Amino acid sequence: MVSVLLSIVLTVVLAGCGSSNNTSGSGSNSSSSSSPSTKSGSKTESITIAHVLPESHPTQKALLGLAEEGNQVSNGSLKFTIIGGGALGGDEDEIQQVITGSLDAAVIQGISLFQSMDKRLAVEEVPFLFESREQAYKAVDGAYGQKVAEILEGLGLHVLAYWENGFRHFTNNVRPIVEPADMNGIKFRSASSEIRLKMFNQLGSSAVPMPFNELFTALQQGTVDGQENPLSNIYSAKFNEVQKYLSLSGHIWNSAVFVINPKRWDGLSDEHKQILQDLAVKYRDQNRKMIAEEDQRIIDELKALGMEVNEVNVQSFREAVKPIMDIYTQENGDELLNLALQAQ
Repeated sequence: MVSVLLSIVLTVVLAGCGSSNNTSGSGSNSSSSSSPSTKSGSKTESITIAHVLPESHPTQKALLGLAEEGNQVSNGSLKFTIIGGGALGGDEDEIQQVITGSLDAAVIQGISLFQSMDKRLAVEEVPFLFESREQAYKAVDGAYGQKVAEILEGLGLHVLAYWENGFRHFTNNVRPIVEPADMNGIKFRSASSEIRLKMFNQLGSSAVPMPFNELFTALQQGTVDGQENPLSNIYSAKFNEVQKYLSLSGHIWNSAVFVINPKRWDGLSDEHKQILQDLAVKYRDQNRKMIAEEDQRIIDELKALGMEVNEVNVQSFREAVKPIMDIYTQENGDELLNLALQAQ
């Protein structure tokens, strides 16, 4: 997949906004209803935000909206550069760049991508943890998300908001997947997640850890038979060109974590913090809305493009992967898991 480098440089001067009282990942729903006021005289700041997804993905579109509105409301004192398409590397690369400060901020495709720094953060990988988007939103915007943000703060990352990556589904070139037994012998690409790799093993398939930005070529060359991603990722990355079967499993819901380097955050004026926090939450809602609305359209378009689409026996899959929850709690405790489940 060709990396996409899109840059928007916008300048702004703030006029009259108090400091933010809401800097946790959950954000404030009320902040998205109005733009922050601005105050003249603020120092000009440039903030670079990266992500791994193509230019057609809702995350890219939402970030462009954030940058444009930042220009409108801040009147010259904030500049945003948006770097998409994995131009700076995979999610793990971007995480390390934000921690070191060589990159200001990033939208990382899932809480589980931080698990190499704290294994508790693999919680999002527990299959069928959330039955609906509404449950997932309630969890990440509530006590569960606040606890994750607290852990990430200790690891050198400040959470602005939880955007959405979406429910993950299986694609492959071997056969339609309806029952767990259909997974046997298929080699999938996976993120570098111990829990997800164990899920594949539990289902009788194998998995190869690989960055998202290397996946299209791996599918094209037959290095792996299949992959699993949200519909928006499958469509925007054009996996239909290298995959025959799409099986709608919804086995994992992934957030997209909007993080910024804590020193960079602390160095911003109160007015700039307020603008960035408010816009992170406002465009979180836009990102979620676009992903939810696009799902059925994407299914129809993928069918029209030649993919064979089928439903899976979700109850059979739930039963087959039940041991994964026990594995997670034995290794990591149940605090985060219980906070996530309380949202249900």
